[in-house]
Amino acid sequence: MKKILLIILSIACIASATPLFDRCGTCHGKKGERHSLNLTKPIAGMKKDDIVKILKEYKVGSRSIYGFGKMMNGQTNKLSDSDIKTIATYVASFPPVKNTAIAKAKKVKSGEEIFQKCAVCHGEKAEKKSLGVSKTIAGWDTKELIKILKEYRAAKRDIYGRGNMMNGQSGKLTNKEIKAVAKYVSSLPLVKQDTVEKKKPTRKITQEEVDYNNFMDEYFKNSKNPNETFEAAKESYKKHQQKLKE
Repeated sequence: MKKILLIILSIACIASATPLFDRCGTCHGKKGERHSLNLTKPIAGMKKDDIVKILKEYKVGSRSIYGFGKMMNGQTNKLSDSDIKTIATYVASFPPVKNTAIAKAKKVKSGEEIFQKCAVCHGEKAEKKSLGVSKTIAGWDTKELIKILKEYRAAKRDIYGRGNMMNGQSGKLTNKEIKAVAKYVSSLPLVKQDTVEKKKPTRKITQEEVDYNNFMDEYFKNSKNPNETFEAAKESYKKHQQKLKE
């Protein structure tokens, strides 16, 4: 009889935990088997008490590993202590996953491939001033670029007020990908700042440009999507402009 009750309770626990874990599964996998955004460790089979502790830290905003504190806070702040215990019990029941098996599964893109998204703002050869304000980054020192990208990924940098935007782009990169794209940018021909200035005479920034920059900054700041892209932000801006004209 006791065994039957335990089985019934176990089934009930799984049934109640599954919908709670659905959101988590998007990044962590249905069985907690993934490296979230290819950065975190698989959570399958972790100790229940450790999971409870971690989720509560994210809930109160006192934890930010891999720069995902805000995102995880958004996922956990509506969970009750009972919900957290249910999820922790559920995840702890998953079979543990070896990190190496998953880590080898993803092929690292080349620096040139990774830079294609960066080129939208920085130019095909990193020769542009992003949004008309940043320095051109072509030919920069590899170590300096790695340091900067890691700071943006961890949300510890906000130059020109574009921290949220850059965090959205760099937050998806692994250490290997950051190193690859940094090496690629370093290999590009250095652009002299004074040459760029002569080609482009100084002009006043229009109100439209100010509105655009402010919109993009707010978009990335408020987005809850960890895989947010610059292309999606531009589409959202177009729709915003259309509404204003209506």
